[in-house]
This record gives sequence, structure tokens and C-alpha cells, in this order.
Amino acid sequence: MLCQRCHKNEATVHIKNNINGNVTEMMLCRDCAEKENITSFFQFPSDNLFSGFFNDSIFGGELASEQKTCPLCGSTRRDLAQTGKPGCAKCYDVFGDELAKIIYGIHGNALHAGVRPGKHMERIEHNREIEELKKQQKEAVLEQNYEKAAELRDKIRALENPDNNKE
Repeated sequence: MLCQRCHKNEATVHIKNNINGNVTEMMLCRDCAEKENITSFFQFPSDNLFSGFFNDSIFGGELASEQKTCPLCGSTRRDLAQTGKPGCAKCYDVFGDELAKIIYGIHGNALHAGVRPGKHMERIEHNREIEELKKQQKEAVLEQNYEKAAELRDKIRALENPDNNKE
């Protein structure tokens, strides 16, 4: 599509205004958009769209020498803050807490709250129950409540191996 202002260049900027329900649209080339001082307002970082969302304050602003580093790819918290992307699959384990903070900051929740597949719901709930019991077991061990931890261990084993319980 040609620019609606100069009618010479290919339009690359789409402007849509909605003022009190009155919608206007205009397609401009880069030169005409720059003349109208439009593109400077909408420019994003070319290397990463999300880099502005992340900063060291998310991670407590610790010193570079004290930063966590992924043992597999060598990514640091600072790399994660600058790019907004983990370097490898292991980063999800190493930086799990930081990633949860980032996801919560963007989406308002770090857990999936959308539609779940019906036929897999039972398995999902089963796995969620096991994870909750494991969390409670860790807390019991930290509190040195070993009897409760042993009870939780037995419940976890029963849920993980339901065929062994039918004897």
C-alpha cells in the first residue's frame, strides 16, 4: 500500500486513532511518519521488545560477583534482566524464582489460570496434589517435624504409585 500522505513510498506505519468513538486510520511511509514526529514515540528497542520491563531491582540489585549463574549456558541474573529471556532450559531451574517474579509482573499471575484440557484435568490435579504434598514435606523437614514429613512421604508414594497400594 502506498503512503496516504505522499503517495510515493510504501506505507510502513499504521496509525489508528480512536477519539470518543470516532476512529481514523492512516498508513504512512517512514519519511512522512518522521516528518509528523510519529515514529519516535513508538520506537521499541530493536534487540528486545521486553528489555525495558526488566531491571536489576527485580533481583534485589545484588553485586555482579554475587550473581547466580546458570551452570549450563553461563547466563546470569543480569542477562535475564537485560534480555527477558532464559539462555537455556536449565535457566528455568536456576532462575525459577526470578522468572516467576517477571511473569507475575507482566501477567499479574505466575500460574496458568486459563482454559485447561478436559481429558487431562484429572492428571493435572493429581500432579498438583503431589507437588503440594512435596512442598508441605519440605516445610515439615525444615521445622524438624520428621513424623509429619514421613506421613507426607507415604502419601506422596501412594499417589505416585497407585498400583502398589492395591495389594
